[in-house]
Amino acid sequence: MSSDPGTLPPDVAIARALRAHTRTLVAMCALVLVLTLIGAGALSMAGGGADDPRVQAGLTLLGSGQLVALLAAAVAGAGWLTVVRSVGAPGSDVSVRAVAAGVPRAQVEATGRRLAWAMRSAVAVAVLGVCAWAVFAVDAVVGAAVGAVLVVQVALVIALVRHHLLLHPRRP
Repeated sequence: MSSDPGTLPPDVAIARALRAHTRTLVAMCALVLVLTLIGAGALSMAGGGADDPRVQAGLTLLGSGQLVALLAAAVAGAGWLTVVRSVGAPGSDVSVRAVAAGVPRAQVEATGRRLAWAMRSAVAVAVLGVCAWAVFAVDAVVGAAVGAVLVVQVALVIALVRHHLLLHPRRP
């Protein structure tokens, strides 16, 4: 059996689209959790200086990175729901027609495009965040730069997940 989506049984094509979305969703939720742990670690290392502008700047950008990761998770979840709603029960005529129309593949590609938007948003948040902190509190730029590095890492993780799990997954 070929790995060409056109020659796959409809249930396999649907399952692959759902698996790609599920793995993307899990990866984005894990990214939010990792950023939470990093933020908690940063606060504990800051000690009593949580009111320090550098800490506030870093945590502000870290929280922005979390919001972008949550947005990416929501995009993956919405893509999963769209696939589920657009195909019928396994083996049904509705699922055969949906696969013939390319619905699962189209939804995977749409989710990939939306994640690309989330990647660009993460980079924009990092740059704008550092610029904003540089304007409003020059002494906080170092903290903002550290937070921006973490936000750019969010963009990199989204890029890796988008490429390796969603658009070009390895086939068993």
